[in-house]
Amino acid sequence: MLLSTSCYFYPRSDIYIETNPEKEKTTLKFISSWGGADPQAETLNDILTEFMENNKDVEIINESVSGDDFLTKIKADFASGYDPDVFGLWPGSDIDALIKAGKVADLTELLENDPEWKNNFKDDGWSYTTYEGSVYGVPFERIFEGLFINKDMFEQNNIKIPNDFEELKEAVIKFRARNKIPIALNFRSEGTYLYQNILAVLGGKYVLKDPIIEGTVKDCYIDAMKYMKELHDLGAFPSYEEALNMDNKTRDNMFLNKEAAMIAQGSWFIGKIRENQDSYDIIPFPKISDGVPKSPTMIYGLGCGTFYISKNAWENEEKREAAIKLLKALTSRKSAQLFSFKTGMICNLNTDIKGMNYNELTLRGLELINNAKELVGPPDSYVDRTAWEEIIVTKIPYVLEGKNKPVEVWNEYLEHLKLRGLIN
Repeated sequence: MLLSTSCYFYPRSDIYIETNPEKEKTTLKFISSWGGADPQAETLNDILTEFMENNKDVEIINESVSGDDFLTKIKADFASGYDPDVFGLWPGSDIDALIKAGKVADLTELLENDPEWKNNFKDDGWSYTTYEGSVYGVPFERIFEGLFINKDMFEQNNIKIPNDFEELKEAVIKFRARNKIPIALNFRSEGTYLYQNILAVLGGKYVLKDPIIEGTVKDCYIDAMKYMKELHDLGAFPSYEEALNMDNKTRDNMFLNKEAAMIAQGSWFIGKIRENQDSYDIIPFPKISDGVPKSPTMIYGLGCGTFYISKNAWENEEKREAAIKLLKALTSRKSAQLFSFKTGMICNLNTDIKGMNYNELTLRGLELINNAKELVGPPDSYVDRTAWEEIIVTKIPYVLEGKNKPVEVWNEYLEHLKLRGLIN
C-alpha cells in the first residue's frame, strides 16, 4: 500500500520529519499485560493510536491481554517464533530466560548515545533492567504491593486496622462473626499476592532472592503457606468452592463492592478505584513476629511497564527505527502524565510529583514506599515461573484444605526443576 506524503512527531525532539511517500507501512507487534479489562488498557490504546496518527508509516498491532493469560501468550509467542517487536514485561525469571535465549535486544549503546532520554528515568530503575552488564529494558513503571482495605467497613464494624499478624487474625474473626468476608481471594496466579506478601514480611529482601540453597527450599517459602492456612482456618477467605471457581474480576469486585474488607493487591489496582477513594486505604502487610525485624516491609519493583525491543525487530533495520520511536513514545513524559492521571500509575521518571497529577491512593502508596524499612522484590520473580504456575498456584488450595503439606508442595517444585535440568 502506497502512502501520501505526511509528517510524524518525533517524541523526543519537537521536530517534524517528512516521511517517504513511497514507503509502505512498517508493522509492529506489541504485547503487554495491559489489555482487556486492565486499568491501563484504555490509556495504552490512546497512546498507541496517537503514535500511529503522528507516524503514518507505522501500524501497531496491539496484542495485549490481561491477567493470567498474559504470560501464557507471550511465552507461547516467543516459543513459536511469533516474537513481538516491542513488549512490556516485569523483571524476573521470565525476562532473564528470554535474554539468555537471545530473544531481547541490547539497548545499552542506544541509551548511551541518547543521554537526554536515559536521564529522564530514576537511576535505581536501571538495576532491574540490566543483565550481565548490559541494559535490555526501559524502566517506566514502578509498582508496590500491600494490603488494600475498605476503611469504611472497619469503621462501621468498629474493627481495628491491623498492624501485626495477631491483629489481622482478630480482624478476620470479627468480620466473619458479622458475616462479612474478611479477605477477597481466589485460587489463581493473582490470588497468590497474599501468599507473596506474607513471604515478604517473613523472609525479607536477601533471604527471598535465592529460594533454593544446597538443594533445599528455604524455610520462609514453606512457613508462609502455614500462615496462610492459619488465616484460612479462621474463615478469612471465601468458601473453598467459591475461591476455586472465581475469576480475577469477580475477586476484585468482591472487594470493590464492599463485600470483602481486604485484598492483597498491587499499585496497578488503584486504577480500578476511581470513585470515593477516601473510603479506601493501603497498608503494608502486617508484620509477623517470626519475620524480618525491619518493619514496615513492602514489595516493590518494576511492573509490566518495563519495555523491551525483541532481537528480531532490532535486526530488521526498518523495524528497529520504528520500534525505537515507539519505545520513546511509550516512555515519554507525556505518556507518564497520562498514565498517572488516568490510572494512578507510579512512573519512574525524574520529575516533580506535582507534575504527575497523582491521586490520593497513589500518593498514599508513594508514602508507604518512602517510609518502608525494607523494599522486597515480588517473590514470584525469584522462582521459576513455569513451576510456580503449575505447582505452587495449583497446590495452595490443597494446602489450605489440609490435603497437602507445604513442604510436600515445595518438594514437588524441586523435583520439577530437576526433571527440567534446572538444578541437580
